[in-house]
Amino acid sequence: MEQQNNFAPLFLSSEERSHLVRFCASLCGHYEIAEDLVQETLLEAWQHEQALRDPSRQPQWLRGIARNVYLRWQRKQMNEETHRYQQRAYQPETENEATIEGLFATDDTIERDLERKELLELLERALDLLPSETRMALIQHYIDDAPLTEIAQKLGTNPNALAVRLQRGRVTMRRLLTQDMQQEFSLHRTATENWEITPLWCYRCGKHRLLGQRGSDKGKFFLKCPGCNPEQNQLLSKNELSALIHLKSYKPMMAKLRRWCHSYYRTALSAYFNGEKLLCELCGKPGIIQLGRVTELPSWLQIALQDWQWAGGERIISTFCEHCEASCNTTLSGLVLSLPEVHTFIQEQEKIRTLPDRRLEVDGRPALLTRLESINSSAALNIISDAETYRLLRIEQEAY
Repeated sequence: MEQQNNFAPLFLSSEERSHLVRFCASLCGHYEIAEDLVQETLLEAWQHEQALRDPSRQPQWLRGIARNVYLRWQRKQMNEETHRYQQRAYQPETENEATIEGLFATDDTIERDLERKELLELLERALDLLPSETRMALIQHYIDDAPLTEIAQKLGTNPNALAVRLQRGRVTMRRLLTQDMQQEFSLHRTATENWEITPLWCYRCGKHRLLGQRGSDKGKFFLKCPGCNPEQNQLLSKNELSALIHLKSYKPMMAKLRRWCHSYYRTALSAYFNGEKLLCELCGKPGIIQLGRVTELPSWLQIALQDWQWAGGERIISTFCEHCEASCNTTLSGLVLSLPEVHTFIQEQEKIRTLPDRRLEVDGRPALLTRLESINSSAALNIISDAETYRLLRIEQEAY
């Protein structure tokens, strides 16, 4: 422990350390826990210092280590909570000693419909909606088994006032889980029947894990966000590609899809503006390339693009083969998200949101700004594209 404390000031400045603490706090939600995560991160960084080949990327390197440290801590917490649940599952519940599951025991269909992992994820999200002190009190009392007097002392209040706060917190949690988040429970019930909950976060809103369907034999890879695509037929991404055949996990499929999209659609755009043909991925025969809003495309193609009505006013890059009727489509935001620099940004930040495109002028020409913002930090990536050709003009990364 003494070695950890001596190490920190030598490795990074107090300002950099504060940034790292805030980053860890954004992951775990508690500054006290964040301090412990930072100490473990710095010790691990010191033990593997030789792995840092580029000193200028030290902040990103440390955040990567911190994220791994946090994930290990989170897995440990989940294992301990599952063990506690198994021990208490059949113990009678009293008015003063309710388990966390008891917070929403009034709606017993919830627990039957959700797997424990999904239950814990939803519980964590509901807790995040509570005031920080109420959240901390609930966790320390019902999960950590801390007595009221000890928690009250930490919060600078008295046990009676804390008991009232806990009661209000329980009422709010019950309302969140049985009323305000009822739609999400419904979506999770659908997920258990037709969709899987993936490890991927929605890259449009950054708030939800994506739901997925996959079939490695045909390269099927469907994704939807329960928040951005609530309707049954609305999908965020719909793919059946030979490049995805035999891939079985969502993250490798997404990485392969991004690489494929970057190569395919940039080639398609180049061919479109140069008056060239693009060979079909399936049959190898020349296909048709279109660029425009759904309502501006030929009527026969609009029928094939019914699933793309959610794209609104965005222009679609569409390729269609008249011989085998294979079709590939994306938007500017899809084109941007396939950039290698964006893939690196998402790997570093994990959770991002994509803001609506904004028009501006660059070197006297109309341009479009696509901004990606991290959910976990103040990092952001600005991608500027030519408004007409979608040619990449420049990428600007904002400081952390």
